Amino acid sequence: MNFVRLGRVRFLAIFLSLWASVVVGRLAELQIAEGSHYRARAQRQQERRIEVSPLRGSIFDREGRPLAVSVEASSVYAICDEVRNPAAAARVLARHLDQPEAAILARLTAKKGFVWLARKVDRGAATALAAEKIPGVHFVTETKRSYPKGSLAANVIGYVGTDDKGLGGLEHFYDSTIRGKPGEIVALTDARRSTYGQAEAPSGKPPEEGASLFTSLDSGIQFAEDAHAKSGVAILLDPSDGAILAMASAPSFDPNDYGRSPGEDRRNRAIADAYEPGSTFKIVTGSLALENSLVTLDELIDTGNGTIRVGNTTISEHDRKQYGSLTLAGIFEHSSNVGIIRVGLRLGPGRLWQGATALGVGRATEIDLPGEHAGIFRRPERWSGLSNAMISMGQEVSVTPLQLARIGAAIANGGRLVQPRLVRRIVHPDGRVDVIVPSPPRRVLSEATARTVRDLLVGVVERGTGKKAAIPGFVVAGKTGTAQKAGVGGYQRGRYVSSFVGFAPSDNPKIVGLVLIEEPRGARYYGGDIAAPVFARVVSQALGILRVGPEEQRLPETLLASTSTEKIHYPEGIIPASVHSTVEPSAGPLLRPVEPPSAATPDGIPSAIGLSARQALALLARNGLAAQFEGSGFVVAQDPAPGARVRTGSICLLRLAEPAAAPEAPGKESRDRRAEELASPPPAP
Repeated sequence: MNFVRLGRVRFLAIFLSLWASVVVGRLAELQIAEGSHYRARAQRQQERRIEVSPLRGSIFDREGRPLAVSVEASSVYAICDEVRNPAAAARVLARHLDQPEAAILARLTAKKGFVWLARKVDRGAATALAAEKIPGVHFVTETKRSYPKGSLAANVIGYVGTDDKGLGGLEHFYDSTIRGKPGEIVALTDARRSTYGQAEAPSGKPPEEGASLFTSLDSGIQFAEDAHAKSGVAILLDPSDGAILAMASAPSFDPNDYGRSPGEDRRNRAIADAYEPGSTFKIVTGSLALENSLVTLDELIDTGNGTIRVGNTTISEHDRKQYGSLTLAGIFEHSSNVGIIRVGLRLGPGRLWQGATALGVGRATEIDLPGEHAGIFRRPERWSGLSNAMISMGQEVSVTPLQLARIGAAIANGGRLVQPRLVRRIVHPDGRVDVIVPSPPRRVLSEATARTVRDLLVGVVERGTGKKAAIPGFVVAGKTGTAQKAGVGGYQRGRYVSSFVGFAPSDNPKIVGLVLIEEPRGARYYGGDIAAPVFARVVSQALGILRVGPEEQRLPETLLASTSTEKIHYPEGIIPASVHSTVEPSAGPLLRPVEPPSAATPDGIPSAIGLSARQALALLARNGLAAQFEGSGFVVAQDPAPGARVRTGSICLLRLAEPAAAPEAPGKESRDRRAEELASPPPAP
């Protein structure tokens, strides 16, 4: 009996030992072999990870001035289970967040757990709300996009949505580069996935900053463009490498509050819209005829009585004018339709299409912006018997303003087609710098042809339709253009596009400019009357900002440094602007030349308003005056006032300021961009 009992005890002990071994082994497997897997599952069940917007990189102009930055903002959320009195909380939240009380209450009571109440509110409003100490309401620091110059270059810079994704311009094109990486905050949840609070030691991560963009844009030049563009487009670029100095599209919008502007205003017309170029396209036709040796400069081309018959269509000069026999220079200067058609017919469809395509017509420029239009340029097999003539004078073909500016650059730089670019370098948070190198310019015309066309365009400004594009002290080259807008059923009476494309100085071009004005108001609508004066104003200011001046405005060395080896100390803020070879300091607030002043300025102090510091310095120097500057940027006020009579050697106090954002231009009706062949084309001066 005792033997049987002892056997049972042994069996039970062995069974328990085996069972314990199995349990211990399984526990060891769960804790050691599969422990990390189950811990991760438990963490996922107990935590809710909420994405926090990343720190977006900044965008700067060529001088390092900020165009787009990220600033701190607070986002407000609630853990609904913790809100003790939803109705009372909703009343307080509505007052601080400027939202309907009913909408906030619905969010607080619709579900349990986490709910966003407001994203990226101003820090002041967030601070005031935090002082209310509402149970269950929490804050998290995020970033908000800010555009310190407002609408300046808004169509180029773009804007950012609430989810921190770029929605236009550079913000969209370089979104993956400048967006950065989002961060996380962690909230705890119970078994039913209800959120009940933030983790005391959150395992979330902070957002990472994105890279910054340094562009070729110049804020000062951009301000000059925006200030004068009423409705249309203006572009300035460097002809040597295609760097965009300014690109304005009007009407514009404020990217800080883009929701208040229609999509029409947010579109970048410089690259998104294609227009019939009109007579500016005569640059293409004339260049290709010269390149193919189909016309010489001394050849007389008969324009007859101002009309030409092509098939069953009669095409006339603008305003029914008659020029008789013209050289190619005369055709450009008078913007003769008949003359350029005769030249274009010599080219024929094949050479005209091939040469224009090589100059970028009908091809996207591949600029680093989204939404670029390639233009409209049909292959020759789709041309009618009228197309060769029409295209020669700039109709039946559509180009974007940027494409036309690039053609101007090819003439300015000696026959090379550049790739327009905006971003010059990308700077990463860790200090790495990626320099953006555009594709090398491609030769499309010989230097001899480009030089000849340049001289023809100088004649247009000096003697022809582009006289109003002249800039005192500079030799300007350019071409006017006027095109009637095409629409369903034909060309639209009274609706024109006026344009001017040119460059300066003609002997060593630094700036290529394109100005396009849609549907100008008033009786005048020709490019020479509407677009050319805008070109002159904008390019004149841009040349000053870039420190490119005519010979008579270049500062003598004596203005920048004394010829004496002795170091001279001037009162703080005073810059010598005397034309005398030496100047000496004064114990008083004024600097006076060595020679005593003799007479008052005959016409009073000239106006320096709107000039850069360098321009103003040169202007005053030519009048025997000194300058004292306050601030930086452009002259906004001067004392004594313009016209005041003072003695030679007096000081003029100049107050400078950075340009403010240009005001939005008034809206205009949407434009029809269809271009189709018509039997009776309008004149195109």
